[in-house]
Amino acid sequence: MFSGERINLRPQKKEDSELIVQYQSDPEVTDNYYMSMSIPPIKDFVDHWYERSVGSKEGFTFAIETKEGLYIGGCFTMWLNWKNGTTYLAIFIGHPDYRSKGYGTEAMKLFLNFLFNELGLRKVKLNVFGFNKRAIRSYEKAGFNLEGINRNELYRNGEYHDTHVMSITRDEFNGGECKC
Repeated sequence: MFSGERINLRPQKKEDSELIVQYQSDPEVTDNYYMSMSIPPIKDFVDHWYERSVGSKEGFTFAIETKEGLYIGGCFTMWLNWKNGTTYLAIFIGHPDYRSKGYGTEAMKLFLNFLFNELGLRKVKLNVFGFNKRAIRSYEKAGFNLEGINRNELYRNGEYHDTHVMSITRDEFNGGECKC
């Protein structure tokens, strides 16, 4: 477990599935989180994802919980590349009472510290929808920089939107100059 000021990151548990389904069925989460999935996740999908990803050497999955033990969201890696020291990550705050209050930024910093300073990764990347201003601000607060924009990448609510590619290096996260 990794502890911050207001939250902990702990390994995802099967018991989290019910809240994951609830949170990821919320249109505010779905619209800002899923590239192509237009239906809310169902429990079978979440259970299959849990079985496939938790404990895998191909990635890491953590629950975000308050100090009181309330599950509020999750974060995980995708496409972990040990040879190059890179990964993509995703994060969500599903509990509506904890959005836009810095919990996601705090969780991201804890997760990045684990990825860079415990696993020794060199670079972490993510994609974010251009209209998701709240997430972009959070990622910038955690130290991410814009690498590029995929124009008209996402069709949502009757129009096309850009996606932003953002990244941070270990040196940037730890306050040094990037020696990439």
